[in-house]
Amino acid sequence: MSEEKLTIDGFGDVEMDAIGEIMNITMGSAATAVSNMLSAKVWITTPQVKVIRSEDLSFPELEPSIMVKIKYTQGVSGENVLVLKQNDVQLILNQLMGLPLEVSDDFQFDEMNISAVCEVMNQMMGASATALSEIIETTVDISTPEAVVQEGGADAVRQEIYDLTGQDFVCTVKFDLTIDGVIKSEFISVLTISLAKEMADKMMTGYNNIMDSIEEAEPAPAPAPAASSAPAGGGASMSQEQIEAMMGGGTAPQPAAPQMPQQPVGAVPMPGVPAAGAMPQMPYGQPMDPNMAAMYGGYPPQGMYPQMPMQPAMPPMNVQPVQLQNFAAYQNANLNQDQNDNLKLLMNVPLNVTVEIGSAVKKVKEILDFSQGTIIELERQAGAPVDIIVNGNLIAKGDVVVIDDNFAVRITEIIKSKFLESLGGKE
Repeated sequence: MSEEKLTIDGFGDVEMDAIGEIMNITMGSAATAVSNMLSAKVWITTPQVKVIRSEDLSFPELEPSIMVKIKYTQGVSGENVLVLKQNDVQLILNQLMGLPLEVSDDFQFDEMNISAVCEVMNQMMGASATALSEIIETTVDISTPEAVVQEGGADAVRQEIYDLTGQDFVCTVKFDLTIDGVIKSEFISVLTISLAKEMADKMMTGYNNIMDSIEEAEPAPAPAPAASSAPAGGGASMSQEQIEAMMGGGTAPQPAAPQMPQQPVGAVPMPGVPAAGAMPQMPYGQPMDPNMAAMYGGYPPQGMYPQMPMQPAMPPMNVQPVQLQNFAAYQNANLNQDQNDNLKLLMNVPLNVTVEIGSAVKKVKEILDFSQGTIIELERQAGAPVDIIVNGNLIAKGDVVVIDDNFAVRITEIIKSKFLESLGGKE
């Protein structure tokens, strides 16, 4: 059957290894998403990839099962069905809703529970799709998951979900699923062979592109220096006789030092000619003359190059504490005794200060479907300033900060409004 599979589907061992690696990475991200949702450690490990005919598809260890169908709408095309045990899903929902972690015989997958299952799978497969997009370097999107409770097992997957014939091929990936303190079980991901092949091809194409770019970026090896070339640094090369003399304990003849023109002592200095006994100076950054390099062995002596001028020290900064204007003197200005008493009464009136992160508009039927763990998307982007509302009036905007493990708001903008003008006594 293996030979027929390679011939018909073009899906061999290399593609199976690629699918195993893809599912291992993507389900790792999915486990993180589910862990945050359930407030428990989640492990999804050990993918076991098989390509079989749909007539050989069976998973009696997961029956009675619940199947969640996910369709890829962007990046790749195809369908993926997750098959889980109903008892495992019941325990996951109990963990999500804060109920006792026990299997109940009278538990029913009603509309509310099915919606909760779809939400968990949506978070899980959404994180998986994001990880897949990074692997294949293409934006990947999925449809809303559809949960189906079936007693038919593999026949339900083959007929009612995939509409496959017995001769069609599918790719199955079995995972070990562990939720700390909840379950230790497994589940199966069933992919259409076209989806599995497309994912594997895109991963291998991206890998080949990366390897090609690395090979193009590698510099060519430098040629080996010739035996007669001069040593690095510009020094003069030594002859074979000089080398043998040094090896034999003798002293190799030193090259004659070139005579530098110097001015007599007491003579008038001439530009470009050093005085007698003075070290010749060279402009900074100018290469050394070959004759001079031979005289000093390729390295200039100390004092050959002029020292770079030092940067002047920064002047001391005048730092003084900030002086805040005292407004206490103006608080009771031009007010009589009765007005001061009334002002004191107003100053002690409590006001309701509310910080609004964002808002959303929902229908009544959507609110009735709310449960523990439901995510409500707000109209405001993450990191946007929050609104500071006093008695229903917007007065300022600010940023959320944390002080001593408590949330706080730092005001960044004061909003002019009739409410503030009325407080200030302006009409």
